[in-house]
Amino acid sequence: MKISHRLYLTALPAIIGVLVVAALAYWGQYAHAVPQLLVVVAAVATLGSVVLSWNNARYVVQRIERLAGVGADDTNLKGAASALTAGRVTTHPDELDTIEGVVGKLGSAVVVAERTRSERESAAEQRTTEYARMLAVIATESAKRLEDVRLPLHILLENHFGDLNENQEEMLGAARTAAEAVDADLVTARQIAELDLGTRELRRDRLLPADLVRSLVPTLQAIAEQQHATLAVDLEPLVPAIRGDQPQLQDALAAVIGGAIKVTTPTAELQLRVARRDGAVRIELRGGGHPEPDLRLLLASRVLASLGGLVSHANDVLTVSFPTIGAPPAP
Repeated sequence: MKISHRLYLTALPAIIGVLVVAALAYWGQYAHAVPQLLVVVAAVATLGSVVLSWNNARYVVQRIERLAGVGADDTNLKGAASALTAGRVTTHPDELDTIEGVVGKLGSAVVVAERTRSERESAAEQRTTEYARMLAVIATESAKRLEDVRLPLHILLENHFGDLNENQEEMLGAARTAAEAVDADLVTARQIAELDLGTRELRRDRLLPADLVRSLVPTLQAIAEQQHATLAVDLEPLVPAIRGDQPQLQDALAAVIGGAIKVTTPTAELQLRVARRDGAVRIELRGGGHPEPDLRLLLASRVLASLGGLVSHANDVLTVSFPTIGAPPAP
């Protein structure tokens, strides 16, 4: 029951009192057992009680409704605070005026805080977009300039215009390798920027997680052998399909899972499992390490997040989860 209803009910005893006094006046006058003056006084007192209780109840109800923001033009905090400020009684202030003043100030403070937070979020989003655009431009322009370095190195190494000693060929080869590595990093950085800007679209094909992992097993096994570790694979049957871009998803999973295998302890026993848990498809690697983040891992996390994937690493268990087809994406 609302407070307003409870307050209005406080006038019910006075109304009942009016009926009782009326009955008393009727039957008392009939029997001549009650003095007439007493009946008049009781009637006046009861009517006065009705008027006072009704006015007080209505006053308190109106103040509480205004305090709660009921009946304001706006249903948000700004409208409620404005209604309290506009309807405040100042001639005879009471406790409700004090409460309204506090609530009005708090409402105004919340409105200011919400506006400030919204402005900060908008500025941060704009700044992130600007950084992504700047990164894309730098990566594109640097890749073009780097091509001017790679081409002469390639010509010098493939076409011998003069005799080069072994050290010179080794230095040119190292320079070409470094240039190619830088070019690969620039391409990865540009792809990250494109994902952040939303200019790079990923396909949403129907894929079977077991097939994805099965195609990666030879590569992951080779990485585990380099670490002198063993990798056991468990593909649970009847795992539901997911949506994703197969080439991009394979590269992302290879980067995330392979990166964890590369930094595992030697002779470790790793277990790779694909299963369905809590309405989602989970790819788990037990026993892997925590690799240092690099551009390839950053790109992989961006791709997985864009496809609805969620990556977590806790208690030596790397988990990549995906929503099944028809299920809502992970928050």
